[in-house]
Amino acid sequence: MTSPWQSEAADWVRTGADLFARGVGQCTDEDLIGDSLLPGWNRAFVISHVSANAQAIGRLLHWARTGIETPMYSSMEDRDREIASGADLPLADLTSWFVDSDRAVQQAFSDLPSDAWSHTVVTAQGREVPAEETLWMRSREVCIHAVDLAMGITFNDLPRGFLTRLVTEACARYSANPAMEMTVLVTTDDQQNSWTIQGEGDTATVSGALPDIASWLVGRGSAGVRARSGDPTPVLPKWL
Repeated sequence: MTSPWQSEAADWVRTGADLFARGVGQCTDEDLIGDSLLPGWNRAFVISHVSANAQAIGRLLHWARTGIETPMYSSMEDRDREIASGADLPLADLTSWFVDSDRAVQQAFSDLPSDAWSHTVVTAQGREVPAEETLWMRSREVCIHAVDLAMGITFNDLPRGFLTRLVTEACARYSANPAMEMTVLVTTDDQQNSWTIQGEGDTATVSGALPDIASWLVGRGSAGVRARSGDPTPVLPKWL
C-alpha cells in the first residue's frame, strides 16, 4: 500500500513549506516587524506560529506512532505564549526555528509506520481524527500562511487541488453556521466547479477564479469575487 506521505496531500505539505520558506527567506529585519495579512500579527508572529505548529503536529505523530497520548499543546494559553515568545527572536534564530521544525515534522511524516496513519489523535480544537488528517492540517498552515507573510506569494501560487479542498472544507464549515445565507459559488477559470453554502433566505450567487474564491472564503480579501447582478457579496463570519 502506498504511504500517505506519497499522496497529493503530502505534496501540498512540501509545496506549502517551500513557498513559506521562500517568503521567510525574503524577509529583512524591517520586514519581520511589518504587518502580515493577519490583523494584529506581524510577520514574526506568523513565522513563529507556523514553526510552533510543526512541533505540535510532530507531537500528534508521536501519539500515532507510540500510542502515548501527546496533545498538540498543553493549553491554548501555553500555545499563545510560545508564539509570542518566538516572535521576539532575531530573524536568524526565527528562520532557523522554522527550517529545523519543518524538516523535523516532514521527517516524522516520512518515518510514520503504515499502520499508524489510521490511529486516532485529537486536534487542538478537540476533534478526533485519524493521523492521516495531520497532512491536511499542516498543508493548510504552510500554504495559507505563506500568503499571509505578504512577501509576494498569493493564492494563485497554491496547488489547485489544495484550493479545491480548502473551498470544500470552508463551505462545509459555513453551512453548519445557522446565521449563513444560502450561497452558490461558481468558479470562472479553466475548470468550472460549483459549491453550495447551505443557509436561509434568497440564494446569492458568487463567482470568481478558484484562487479568489478560496481567498474570500478564508478571510484574505475579496478581490476578483463578484456577486450576481451587482448584489452585495455575502458577509462571512470569521474563518476558523
